Amino acid sequence: MSDFIFGLALSIGALQLVSSLSQNPTALASDILAFGFSFLILMNVWNRYTTTMSVTPVETPLLVRLNMLLLFLVAIEPFLFNILAIEGIGPLSPIAPQVSEYYAVDIASMNLILAYFAHVLTLEERNLIPRELAHHFRVVRNLLVLTSAIFLFFALPVFWTLTYAEFPLRIVLWMTTFPIIWASRLSGARVRHAA
Repeated sequence: MSDFIFGLALSIGALQLVSSLSQNPTALASDILAFGFSFLILMNVWNRYTTTMSVTPVETPLLVRLNMLLLFLVAIEPFLFNILAIEGIGPLSPIAPQVSEYYAVDIASMNLILAYFAHVLTLEERNLIPRELAHHFRVVRNLLVLTSAIFLFFALPVFWTLTYAEFPLRIVLWMTTFPIIWASRLSGARVRHAA
């Protein structure tokens, strides 16, 4: 079911791209860039989720509830993102600032849940994973918490009113999370090569 929810979320984003026929090359590039942002966010969450859950041998009631919450947050991501895309992300939109704040809370919450999953794996007294993997999941946990903090911090109202290249600074600064995502993936690649 988890893969279905992720697939559905990506499909909704793609349908929005198809339904908003771009009228010029600039609009087309902007639509593709916006979809790419949402796609990368969801793919990173899916990658972290599948990597973590593939080595999680136990399911406690808390993990099951957090898993359900995570899937709900994944399901509403394209809804919130599409409202931002429809409203436009310029500072003149009346609803976009609040929607972008909800979007930030959604993304931050997804990352915090994934960070908790990774944290559970690193607890040595539970002995859930080999010691050589524990360091990798600690790094992942810390990077997920950092990503959450970036989304929440830049959701402050001031980062909507300040702009860079006609975009709210909030949106531009959220893109700083991509190097963090890539660093997390590099850490995982090193672990796989070492094993």
